[in-house]
Amino acid sequence: MRRGDLTRLIRILGMLGSDHDGERAAAALAADRLVRGSGWSWSDLLAPARVWRPVRAQSVDPLTDRLAAADSRMRQLRSENARLQEEIRRLKRRLDLRTQPFRPADEKSPAASG
Repeated sequence: MRRGDLTRLIRILGMLGSDHDGERAAAALAADRLVRGSGWSWSDLLAPARVWRPVRAQSVDPLTDRLAAADSRMRQLRSENARLQEEIRRLKRRLDLRTQPFRPADEKSPAASG
């Protein structure tokens, strides 16, 4: 069901608590039309969603799973950090080469002439 339809349904269902019989009946009819017009049934809308959960062969301590996940994430972050540090070093070398003054190849260096 679209979000706008769901919002509208919530407002309509709020009218079911009215003190007036006709207003309650009109709200129930409007809600039913909205649900069916959206291609849903009341059971589709109200039944709890079935969540598929894999069955574990053995019981595992949830804390252990979290520690293993945290350890794995730390290894990933360390690896990424090392990669980024290497990239920074590489970029600094490139920047240093660009900021050095240009010397033609045929120009002798002062150390070589001495």
